[in-house]
Amino acid sequence: MTRIKRLRTVFTAEIPETLDDGVLYVSRECRVALHNCACGCGEEVSTPLVATEYKLTMHGDNASLWPSIGNHDFACASHYVIDQGMIVWANKMSRAAIEAGREKDRLLKRPPAPSPIAETMGPTAGGLFGWFKSIFRKFFN
Repeated sequence: MTRIKRLRTVFTAEIPETLDDGVLYVSRECRVALHNCACGCGEEVSTPLVATEYKLTMHGDNASLWPSIGNHDFACASHYVIDQGMIVWANKMSRAAIEAGREKDRLLKRPPAPSPIAETMGPTAGGLFGWFKSIFRKFFN
């Protein structure tokens, strides 16, 4: 296995069947960036480009992806950042840190709690009752 030092960015509408090492394939249509793991293990790394996942930033022809790429479920367990096309290796994370990060991700991706439904008596019950009440007060008070 040969570690990749740099990823060349290629924008494409369709992702090829086989990925070349050292290439970051970006599909804006599919909102995804794919590359072979930078450690050289050959595993395909998929990074969804949506608000709750990864952010792609271009610096000329070079891409940055944030947050870091943690391939914790691969045998290599590689962890790195793509910064302006360069691979910046990060420390391996403990199982506790990985699980804490995943829990944080789950919380961020959870849909917002539904807003409580305002308790009203409804237009027929409260409205009609309120109307009779106001009429009663107007004529009998």
